[in-house]
Amino acid sequence: MKFYVLDLGYQEEDKNFMVAGTNQATIHNPNPDFEWIRIPMQAFLIDHPQGGYILFDTGCAPDHKEVWPAFIEEQSPYIATDEQHLMNRLAAIGVKPEDVRTVIMSHLHVDHAGCLSFFKNAEVYVHDDEFTNTICNYIKGEDINVHVPCDIERFMNAHLHWRTVTNEEKEIEVAQGVTIVNFGSGHSWGMLGLRVDLENTGSLLLAADAIYMEENIYPELHLPGIIFDPQGYRRTVKFILDYVKKHNCKLIYGHDMKQFSSMKHSEEGYYD
Repeated sequence: MKFYVLDLGYQEEDKNFMVAGTNQATIHNPNPDFEWIRIPMQAFLIDHPQGGYILFDTGCAPDHKEVWPAFIEEQSPYIATDEQHLMNRLAAIGVKPEDVRTVIMSHLHVDHAGCLSFFKNAEVYVHDDEFTNTICNYIKGEDINVHVPCDIERFMNAHLHWRTVTNEEKEIEVAQGVTIVNFGSGHSWGMLGLRVDLENTGSLLLAADAIYMEENIYPELHLPGIIFDPQGYRRTVKFILDYVKKHNCKLIYGHDMKQFSSMKHSEEGYYD
């Protein structure tokens, strides 16, 4: 089994979106400087000897500048070269969208679901609450924030093969050594993670935005600034930390530039 880390560029934004209260005002410093940071955009591809190609998340839409709501580009501009777009990253290792048999969506936010509509042959796993609320709020015309209309319209029109994961389904093995882990609500309505058990590298747990970066949990819990369910987030963090200890996993954060920079990316090779 081969595990590829796909470098899809980066976003820039106020660190308070990632770690709330990063630069808090005080009576002696009522107007603190903000910290403008870069966070990695990433997806992960597994080449499984029996399960075929399995993709975790799909990054941002390649035409994001034309289709995103203006507020996203204003608060979190996305920067990527042509080669960093998902389709080109896959092509560079000889994979076409139609080759991918399984897609696991951590959730359906703009920086994770942007290329989902390309994978018309795949079975697409998504949390049932995430799927239901995203579609319902879109149809009702309610504010869906970073679940953006263009992504929703595209994957609806693509007639994808959906497989929703209910709250009762705690783990689903999609192939030997590749297990979906149901995190529940927190960062969004419903979050999925993925455990990958590699022969030489060991076990990895992909947390996606259930935990943005190490700073959210060490030395103590710090909530992110973008969050749907704070209590669910706290519950999920505890579950994840217990899970990685129980299964001896290395935790892969959703947007930790320090960790991401230390990893081997697909243009350099793969983990096995």
